[in-house]
Amino acid sequence: MPNISQSLPNPGILKDVQILVVDNDADTRYLCSILFESYGAKVTTFELVTDALALLDCFAPDILICETRFLNEDVWPLIQRVKAMALDLRRVIPILVASAYRPGKSEQALTQKIEVHLLKPIDIDRLVDEVWNLIHLAKSTSQPNIQDWVINHRRWSKRHLAEANSI
Repeated sequence: MPNISQSLPNPGILKDVQILVVDNDADTRYLCSILFESYGAKVTTFELVTDALALLDCFAPDILICETRFLNEDVWPLIQRVKAMALDLRRVIPILVASAYRPGKSEQALTQKIEVHLLKPIDIDRLVDEVWNLIHLAKSTSQPNIQDWVINHRRWSKRHLAEANSI
């Protein structure tokens, strides 16, 4: 099997970043593991929200990547727990949602708590860029005011997309 990291433009850009992936799709969990580990991240994956919640008793990720729809489970407690943990730790833990579904009106509260929502199928380069940007912004934020941080990130993302589209 070829060494993936040798063909990557910046194989160490996520070195030692702790990524928690919670998704009910095995292929997505596998893809995230292989992809982000090739960039130096440490990836922990779970199929069930309840298992991820149990891990948060002893583990604080640098970023959460999750699906929004689970069979017989609600993702909202996981998102609330990660945001509460971030406040307790006085740092930002960004949340990236990767889902096949657009958020509906009933999920407006959810969209206010996440930093990025990507629709599946996801462009792998964009996923890596978004994770790197979120981690970079989170680490550069000294006193986290989550709402201000989200607003600034969304402004930055819009500018970044506009610049990318003009190239």
